[in-house]
This record gives sequence, structure tokens and C-alpha cells, in this order.
Amino acid sequence: MSNVKEIPVEELEAELVAFLDSMSNKAGGKRTKPGCNLKHGQACALGTCVDNKPRVTPIDLYNDGMIIWIAGEPGGKIANIMRNPNVSVGVYEPVDHSKEQKSLQVWGTAELVNLKNSPEEFNKRCDQFGLNEALRGMIEEFTLSGALPAGQEEMLFEQISKKFNWIKVTPEKMILLHMVPEQFPLHKTWEPGKATVTSQG
Repeated sequence: MSNVKEIPVEELEAELVAFLDSMSNKAGGKRTKPGCNLKHGQACALGTCVDNKPRVTPIDLYNDGMIIWIAGEPGGKIANIMRNPNVSVGVYEPVDHSKEQKSLQVWGTAELVNLKNSPEEFNKRCDQFGLNEALRGMIEEFTLSGALPAGQEEMLFEQISKKFNWIKVTPEKMILLHMVPEQFPLHKTWEPGKATVTSQG
């Protein structure tokens, strides 16, 4: 038998933000060594759908509070969102039933943010999440390896930036699954202005 009770919205929102913070990528600061300088978190699964054909993409995530930001290069996910902005996101740790774990299901609306439609917001997020520094570092490596002729760095940076999109996911519903060894799982459901927890027994 399931028991459902309301809990303070602010309490669940704080837990959701803490979980997303722990799972998302972080800016790595000034690049000091070869390779990507981002502090990578866990990948998420982004679900899009057009004409009743679902598509799931494993991809990095970032967050600003409960808003999820996903870095998107041109491809099927971008084309799907342009035709249908309704998306789902799964954020989860590798399964290990021997310890306490959480996973998150998100349903929401996706918006594409790019240099063409919102340059100020686009650049703000690239700086905030460390993408500009990471991209410049990768381009520097292309030059050092001889793959890119010297003097072409800024042109390549601009070319990549123009093709790039941020996928901004504004949640409409979130379910946090909280698993504790030897206990029944808790399903904590958030919707605007309302939060509940469902337990067994």
C-alpha cells in the first residue's frame, strides 16, 4: 500500500538543486594542462520526440538551480526540439544497491539559446559553465599538434560557436527516486507550487 503526503515545496526544491549540483559539469577555471579543463559530472539522458518517434541522447548537463542546461551541437536532438519542445531528462548515478542513491526524472519544455536568437544569454552561459575556456583550450591543442594552421584559431572558435546551441530545459514536473539499502524507496514529486512524497507500507 502506498502512502502519499505533502511536504514543503522549498524543502524538496533545495534537495533537487543539491542533487543537480552534485551531478552537473562545473567550469574548470583557467586551463593549465592538455585536455578538457571542465570538471565533468554524470551524463544525463535527454529524450526528445517527433512524429511519435522517440530519441534518447546521452549527454553532459549543467544546471542553474532547477533549470537544466545541455550543450547541443547540430543533430537530431536539436531538430526534434525545433519541432517539439516537450522533452524528458533522466539524471542518475551508476546503480549500486549497497549504498544510498538518488535518480531524477524531469519533464519540461526545451528552448534553444544560441548566438542568433539570444547572444547575451548564450555568451553568459558559455562563460558561466566554462565552455569558452574549454573550447579555446581544445583549439590551442589543434594548433600545437599541427591539425590547425596557426592564425586560424579565432576563425574556428567563431565557426563552432555559431553552430552551437544551449538547450534550456524548464521543468514542469520532477520525480526524485531516493533509494536507501534495506528500506522502501521514496518517490518525491515536484510540480510548481506542490511537493509530495510517496512511500510503501
